[in-house]
Amino acid sequence: MAEAGTTRIKAILPLPLYWKGRGKKRKLHLMSTNVWMGMHRIYANQVKNNYYDIVEEWCKTLPKFKTLRVEYVLHFDNKRLKDIDNFSIPIHKFLLDALVKNGVIEDDNYKYVTGYSCDFGGIGDENYAVVELVGEYDYKD
Repeated sequence: MAEAGTTRIKAILPLPLYWKGRGKKRKLHLMSTNVWMGMHRIYANQVKNNYYDIVEEWCKTLPKFKTLRVEYVLHFDNKRLKDIDNFSIPIHKFLLDALVKNGVIEDDNYKYVTGYSCDFGGIGDENYAVVELVGEYDYKD
């Protein structure tokens, strides 16, 4: 018999990145909404698929959620001022698509994903997000 439970699962995940430049000037940069919206759709899809590969093993360890709320705390590696929403939207979109792809949630519409929040966590040595999944899931005896 399956029963419902509520859980909070926390992980540290990298922020989505993309390559910019050619040759010796080619560097990884943080993906923002402004960059993502201006990319050619094929390249934008490659960036999203690369992020799937990064989070896939973690997704496989998660229970199947009935409903889910995602809380992000973003950390950056430099003091350059950033619009938090520009960096929260790509990770949120890419992560939810990865959760659907790996069967963690059935879909990423409002029936399953009840909301999300994003806060600034500070400046450090790396770019990353502390991600917390809060939701109801089924578990078996």
